[in-house]
Amino acid sequence: MNKRIYLGIILSILSGVFFYIAFPPLNIWPLMFVVIVPYLIAQHRLLPKKWSALAPTIAIGLWLWPFLYRIFNIDGAPFWIQHLGLLVAIFTFFTSSERKFHELTGFRWFVLQGLAAWVGFEMIRSFIPLLGTMGFAANPLASQPWLIQPISIFSIYGLNLLIVLVNVALAQIIMAWMDKKWPVEDTVIVDPVAARNWSLGTAVALISWIVLSLVIYNQQPQGTETVRVAALHMDLDGPGHQVDDAGQRDRLDLLVEQVNESASKGAEIAFVPEMAFGFDPQKKYTEEIQSLVMETGIYLYFTYAYHDDDGWHNETVLVSPDGSFSPTYGKQHPAGEPRIITAGTFPIHDTPFGKIGSTICMDGVFTDSARETVSRGAQLLGNPTYDTTVGISEQNWTHFVMRSVENQVPLVNADRGFYTMITDSHGKILADTRSKEGSSEVVIADVTLADKQSIYTRLGIDWLGYLSLAGFIFFTVFQSVVENREKKKAKE
Repeated sequence: MNKRIYLGIILSILSGVFFYIAFPPLNIWPLMFVVIVPYLIAQHRLLPKKWSALAPTIAIGLWLWPFLYRIFNIDGAPFWIQHLGLLVAIFTFFTSSERKFHELTGFRWFVLQGLAAWVGFEMIRSFIPLLGTMGFAANPLASQPWLIQPISIFSIYGLNLLIVLVNVALAQIIMAWMDKKWPVEDTVIVDPVAARNWSLGTAVALISWIVLSLVIYNQQPQGTETVRVAALHMDLDGPGHQVDDAGQRDRLDLLVEQVNESASKGAEIAFVPEMAFGFDPQKKYTEEIQSLVMETGIYLYFTYAYHDDDGWHNETVLVSPDGSFSPTYGKQHPAGEPRIITAGTFPIHDTPFGKIGSTICMDGVFTDSARETVSRGAQLLGNPTYDTTVGISEQNWTHFVMRSVENQVPLVNADRGFYTMITDSHGKILADTRSKEGSSEVVIADVTLADKQSIYTRLGIDWLGYLSLAGFIFFTVFQSVVENREKKKAKE
């Protein structure tokens, strides 16, 4: 018995290690298709029943604790934020009771319950302001645009479901094989026919997904302009609203230098990082900024943050070559900031090339802001950021690639000095730069504007996410009913 416990613990640790190295920065993405398998085997076949919850606890703790700590290790962050992964692991230990349910139901619901439990909980996490889609099973696959295109139909939740399906179906067929080779007394066996059928169905689903992805990936926008865009990668030593007048002047000088460089390289649109400046350009340095765009002919998304009597502003505004200012866009998902007073609108701007729009930072970690902006007509999407840690920058690009693919629109991410990138409408990274120490340079790429809206954008909802959440609720209730029925039967 001790050997089985030791093996169960080793497999649970293996799952945790697989999780961690599957995600950036190592990003060994194929592991996502087997990452859950070891701890499921440990949970349902190796550990004693009363300790079966230890398997997911170890796996999730070893992954999520360092994963989230690397992201939230920010000066001044409360203990519970920095160690959120540990708290999730502890919560998992006291709430994971799937083994009893599956044994009472003969493992008939093993696959469906596994899908609903994992992806339904991901949907719940997406409502948490600090998390959004952070840590989603699909994110490591952002480095493989050829494989992720069907999320433009099924959303990121569709890819999450596929990944979990492969894992759970593999675990089920392995358990059926173990039941045949090494039967254990008092173990409820897995139906080998059901396991085989789920495996075949999973193989069909995976192959169909890959074929569909390759078909979409090889389609290119037709009848739209190809535009040269610039993402201004700026080495900033603090958010704009915390910088004095001398600092603002230095940043303006850097802006002038980078915009001129962008124009000299043929760029027609440029994006400034989030909170790069601490003033509204329509109230301060207005003529200087207007002169800059008029002289260079560049459409400039100027991004800034400041407090005034009305409240907190974290906004971006498009300054056109004729010197006019567009309506401002206010960040929709502040995540730790005060509410942005201009949030709630999604202005789209007509240019000679096409329609463009922008979101800001954490808006790209959630699915709704990008989808809403593109649904209103944007053919090119900006998402400037002010990443505060290397850990955040290591993960954020995966979110922005997913938003690009979901909505089939090119995306420009300008950051304050960690990682800056430009994608095409399939999420393929066309140009980027990374610096742990911070640097200032211009990232330029030619992008073809989107020619149509994706099915996901037109549907306007994470429908598979909500379906998974409904499944999560169903199995939570169903599990309770089954266990209560068993207790009542035992009493009788």
